[in-house]
Amino acid sequence: MKLFKLIASKAGRVVFDDRIEAASPREAREQMRTLLGLQSLTGVVYAVTEIPVELIESIVDARITHAMQRLNSGQPPESIDNLIRPTVGEEVRSQLANMREQIATASRAAPAEAQEGPQRFDAFAAPSTVVVPASRQPRRTRPTVVVNGESVNWKAVKRLYMRTRSIKQTAAHFELSPNTVKARIRREGWGQ
Repeated sequence: MKLFKLIASKAGRVVFDDRIEAASPREAREQMRTLLGLQSLTGVVYAVTEIPVELIESIVDARITHAMQRLNSGQPPESIDNLIRPTVGEEVRSQLANMREQIATASRAAPAEAQEGPQRFDAFAAPSTVVVPASRQPRRTRPTVVVNGESVNWKAVKRLYMRTRSIKQTAAHFELSPNTVKARIRREGWGQ
């Protein structure tokens, strides 16, 4: 589990500003959505930032050790700012060095064509050959009928009706009028 800081606003007003423990930023965002009681995050502007707990722990440990040494030697404790800045700088430099090393390793391992950079699309160039396996057949379209401006898959409607034998349940599931389903049942003889 990681710790994430989330800040969200809607219509220019901050609606969420808190920390959430989650496995990923996506999971943290979903927890925030649930806590806000929203179906979706449409219209919500948010930022998710991972808080590196290991970094905070190492800084706190180093500063406590340093403060204890000063107290044992009879010196007054330093200001919090003077205590934290040097350690944070050292830790950030160390982590950046590790990241640079990982990036350098990854770039050396990248294929040659990826190192060439992006390729420009030429609409007039000869098309490259794309091989499509012969076993792939085009998908058959399911028969649909338009009701109230929406397509309805009547095979699926019939399957559900035959399983439930309930006009109301079938109509509700497909957001149809019970009379529309009843008419189709009579016309096609599904009940026989």
